[in-house]
Parts: sequence; C-alpha cells; structure tokens
Amino acid sequence: MIGSRGRTTRIVISALAIFFVFYVMRGKIFESLSILRYETNWTWIVAAFFSYLAGLSIIAVRMRLVFRVQNIRMGFRECYYLGFVGMFYNLFLPSAVGGDIARAYYAYKYSGKKVESATSILLDRLMGFVAIICIAFLGLLISSKDMHTSYIDYCVYGAFAILVFCLAFFASRRFAGLFKWLEVFVPGRKWKDRLAEVYDAIYNYRHHHGPVLGAIGISFVSQAVFVATYYWIALGLGASIPFWKFFILIPVVTIVSMAPSIGGLGVREASTLYLFSRYMAPERALAFTLLIDLLIYGFSLGAGIVYAFRGGLKPKELRDMEMMQTKVG
Repeated sequence: MIGSRGRTTRIVISALAIFFVFYVMRGKIFESLSILRYETNWTWIVAAFFSYLAGLSIIAVRMRLVFRVQNIRMGFRECYYLGFVGMFYNLFLPSAVGGDIARAYYAYKYSGKKVESATSILLDRLMGFVAIICIAFLGLLISSKDMHTSYIDYCVYGAFAILVFCLAFFASRRFAGLFKWLEVFVPGRKWKDRLAEVYDAIYNYRHHHGPVLGAIGISFVSQAVFVATYYWIALGLGASIPFWKFFILIPVVTIVSMAPSIGGLGVREASTLYLFSRYMAPERALAFTLLIDLLIYGFSLGAGIVYAFRGGLKPKELRDMEMMQTKVG
C-alpha cells in the first residue's frame, strides 16, 4: 500500500511538472523545435554524447571501488551494466521498482551478499550526492551575486544540511544514538534488526578511508564530466553562458530532480527551464531542456536494449524487486 501511494505521488508530481512546462512555454514550443532543426550545431551534441558516456564509465569505476570494501568482486563491465540497468528502471519501466533497488538486486544475484550489495549501492549513491552538493555549495559561496536567488540558495543550503546530517549519522554511533527514539516507528523486531545490520555495514566503511576518499574523488571527476556534457549542449545551441556557472546550475537541477517523480521527469525539465531562462531566451532554454532529455532518454533506451539482449526482465525478479521497493518506500 505504501509503495502504491508512493508511485501515485511520483506520477502526479511528474504530470503536474510537465503540465507546468507546457503551460509556461505555450506559444514557444514550435520556436524551440525550429531552433533544434535549423540552429543546432550537432558536432557539440555528439561531443556531449561521448562525454556522457565517459561520465557513466567513471561512475562504474566508483561503484566497483565501493563494492570491493564489502568483498564483492565485480568487474568494470558488470558495474557498467548495473548502471545501465538502473537508468532503464528509473526512466522506462512502468513499475514501482527504482533504479537503485534494481542495481542492489542484481548485485545480490551476482555476489550472493544481500545486505552488502544493498549498502554498497546506498553508499555509492551517497558518494555521488557528496560531490553534487559540495560543488553547488562551494559554487554559491564563491560565485557572483547574480547567481543568487532565494530558490537556489534554499535548495543548495538545505541539501548541504541534509548531507552533513547523513554523514554525521553514519559516521558517529553517538550522534546516531540521539535518534534511537525513531525505532518506535519501525514495525517489528525483524525490521529493527535488519536496519541495524544495514547501519553497521555502512558504519564500517569509516575504517576504509582510502576507498571512501577515492570514491568521493571519483565522484567529483564524474560530476565535472557531466557538467561539461551540459555545457557542450548549450554551446550546440549557440548559448554564451560561462562554463563556471554550469557548476552551480547543473548540480541544482540534479538536486531538484531528486524530488519524488518518475526518474526526475517533469521536475528536471521545469528546474532546467527556470534556471537557464535567466541566461538565454525561453524558447532556447526549452530547446536546451529537450536536448538534455534526448540524451538521457536515448541512453536509457539503449540501456533497455542491452538489458533485453542480456536476458531482460523476468516476472519473478520483478515481483521480488517490487516487494523490496514497497518495503523501502
């Protein structure tokens, strides 16, 4: 029931956000399509394609490093494939299953280690958040005043506060103990023991400073590559936005896209349109948004094709993953 309500909420938020984009841009959609057809330098778009591919490769390296701490020996190809599976589940699969649940499930099938696989995926995601939020936070601190709006400030500072809380929670048992009273909301001893097991697995990463710091460093590199990807898309549309501004704008879009939705659908487009309309004409900002969607959904569709050739979705696996998603969500 909880999973069903969560899925409905995501669908509604995505639908409302898409409606907002189309409502705000009514009358300019055909102009945006004309820009895509006649004014786009596709050489830059091809460069962005390969840059995005490189960014996904770097994330696979990070995932492999995180897995190693839990003695899960997955090769680069397997980690890269897991990333593709996650993209497909996030954006295309009409079910309750999220990309992280799918990655954790298939990592468990590969390794036979359930808790270790789940905590590795969770920590891999957290490492990505560290880089995204820190880049946006540092960018706001050193940027010129024209980058500051209350919406951007609240979004970035709020996300940074949540990040600091999560890091403190998983790094200090004493700090985590302050929230032990939340156990009253966990149904049954079985779930309490399982959550404690997950916490212990994540907490133990504090004894592996090298891999953790390495994963965070890799996260910064991957985010820089993704920022370059979006910058090249903007160049393909003839935009003249300074490169450094993308180090604030793109992480903010990423943070907003974490809101409950169908893989960021709608909220990603609305936030991109809102932020970049300050630096280019609205119809060109919409064209920029559509090209980003073309890139993301193109890769996700490609991920689905690879997934199909490697066996595809089996009903039993989907039921198992949906059960996991329901319990988590």
